[in-house]
Amino acid sequence: MPILKTKSYCRLCQGFCGMDVTLDDHGRVTQVRGDHANPATQGYACIKGLDAPAGMYGPHRILRPRKKVGDTYIEIPLEQALDEIAAKIGTIIDEDGARSMAFMRGTGTFGSTIAVFMFPGLADALGSPRFSTMTIDQSAKWVRDDRFGTWKAGKHAFSQSDVWLFAGANPLVSVYSWHTPVQNPTKKMKEARERGMKIIVVDPRATELTQYADVHLQLYPGEDAAVAAGMIHLVLANGWEDKAFSEQHLRNFDRLRDAVAPFTPDMVAARAGIDVKDLGKAARIFANEAKRGSVTTGTGTSMSRFPNLTEHLYEALGAICGRYNREGDILPNPGVINAKKPPRAEAIDPKRGFEKTPPTRVRGAAQLMGESATPTLAEEILTPGKGRIRGLMISGANPASAIPDSEKVVEAFRALDLLVAIEPFENETTALAHYVLPPRILYEHIDFTFALEMVNLDYPYAQFTEAVAAPPEDSELADEGYISWAIAKRLGKAITFFGTELETDQAPTDEDYLRILSANARVPFDQLRSEAVGGKVYEDLPDVIVRGPGENAGRLDVMPEDVASELEGFLNSAPEAAHVRSGEFPLRLIARRVREVSNTSCRTFPTARKRMPFNPLFLHPDDLHQSGLDADTECWVVSRHGRIPSVVRADKTLKPGTVSMAHGFGWVAGEDTEFRDRGSSVSLLVSLDEDTEALQAMPRMSGIPVRIEAR
Repeated sequence: MPILKTKSYCRLCQGFCGMDVTLDDHGRVTQVRGDHANPATQGYACIKGLDAPAGMYGPHRILRPRKKVGDTYIEIPLEQALDEIAAKIGTIIDEDGARSMAFMRGTGTFGSTIAVFMFPGLADALGSPRFSTMTIDQSAKWVRDDRFGTWKAGKHAFSQSDVWLFAGANPLVSVYSWHTPVQNPTKKMKEARERGMKIIVVDPRATELTQYADVHLQLYPGEDAAVAAGMIHLVLANGWEDKAFSEQHLRNFDRLRDAVAPFTPDMVAARAGIDVKDLGKAARIFANEAKRGSVTTGTGTSMSRFPNLTEHLYEALGAICGRYNREGDILPNPGVINAKKPPRAEAIDPKRGFEKTPPTRVRGAAQLMGESATPTLAEEILTPGKGRIRGLMISGANPASAIPDSEKVVEAFRALDLLVAIEPFENETTALAHYVLPPRILYEHIDFTFALEMVNLDYPYAQFTEAVAAPPEDSELADEGYISWAIAKRLGKAITFFGTELETDQAPTDEDYLRILSANARVPFDQLRSEAVGGKVYEDLPDVIVRGPGENAGRLDVMPEDVASELEGFLNSAPEAAHVRSGEFPLRLIARRVREVSNTSCRTFPTARKRMPFNPLFLHPDDLHQSGLDADTECWVVSRHGRIPSVVRADKTLKPGTVSMAHGFGWVAGEDTEFRDRGSSVSLLVSLDEDTEALQAMPRMSGIPVRIEAR
């Protein structure tokens, strides 16, 4: 019988929803419910979070370290596993150098504040390359910042804005979206509308977000660059730009004007498949009728055609309207765990780091923010020569499923001398790994909402949680903090954790790590620990006021020469309207977020198994009729690269000519499985060798040309 109720927060995503947690007398979580007393999430919790206890104690949870022997796994003690892993890493580095051992971090790592910094810290201590899921689906955002520059004082806060444009983003399902509320997003959206905010949505599907939209530009997939350029064209043609800001803080403004000149409203409307009046209305609302607000782009833009160009143009749209914090503005969040210093209202010049760091040995792909391009990982393993990756250690990611062209990825992983996965649940990657190290998850470890504050929280909130649940009986779990420290020690290296070099004689405790992270806290660690257990908004913190620009202020580059060249290439490319519903591949397949899963995670939770055991193919009713198939019948989804099975379902929210399917399903490529049990991997439809960005090798993962065949 349950004997204890306590408070904590969910860590399945960066929503970090406050939870009421019920425990039995063995310390097992028996139930979680959204905490209505939490001042941020106010009782909100998604179905994945509510289903977490079943996942924590379900049959797919890995409880002890595993070692692959032949075709089977045996359980071994943790320290033995660490001894063997460290020895193999040492051998690889001794024989072929540090770059032959690679590390990859996924979104699952953000479930632990300690893991976020310790795991890449191990790679840096060894001098080894780092990869992440960021360069699978959103590398264009790093390219944008590298070529555009950044604003020290940040963008307008969502809570203080009167307009917002969402392009290829749907925070009401994904929860996390850049610069927008991640805590109880539906309620925050309703509140924004009640205070008069105007919402513009650019998306091929009428997502859940469009019910709040003043304008929905339902474009063809891959035409975001046209829409963004068209909106800039209208802003400049009507004189709606912030002239003073543009003159003082922007570079290549005239080149931008010339570059978007061909993107007239009629041309953009025809190319993107939208109403010309809606395009004009969107531009007018964003630039003329509103004075504060910004743009959020999601994976819908960064996984489609011309992602680097698209991200740059949407950023330029906000920049010419001056949508940044200015001198005298008060930051809405002065920082609770990480105190912010008064920033200057000035630009940081584009760093263009991709021009200064050595490119990868295959494809010459750029390194971004200290990371190698994940789409090149399989080739880095399979291509012989000096620097070939022989070992890979992964935390919180499932690259055997998530990286496109998964047949090649699986082939590469099987060619590794060492593959280690730090992962709590069985998945495609753990099925290939030589060693699997299971971590504590969710309510089993101490933590605070540092990662939330570092990203986009626009009010002074923090939550602290003790480890409220006991690890499962007979388990031996180890987090990235200890794993990274222990391996570094065995290899004679010290890890630098958030600026502090860790001692090697004794492993830091989780509390030690959190104290280091909060050394600059506005609210001291012990105070946070005592008063923020249920989440707390610190309304009485001193204001942080934006200072004026300094003497060495930079400029934001709205149209560098290489971006202008890309825009010209886009202008000369065939519009999607010319291909949709004609030719060998008449449909465009876009990604789809679903509530029951998060990327490749949570698929084995009971509710997901009941509601969505596989990923159907959704078509507009007109396209379903043209296919000659009946709803709920099996089909083949065919691209130039491959084919996968699915079941067709009608969805009137889709733009005709567009079909939709959730990513992250399926099983190990090449192994037989029933798709109705595990779904199909959309990655099999994508080639790492075709239709990729030259700069960072990002493949086209949305707007994929496909056709539908009877099965």
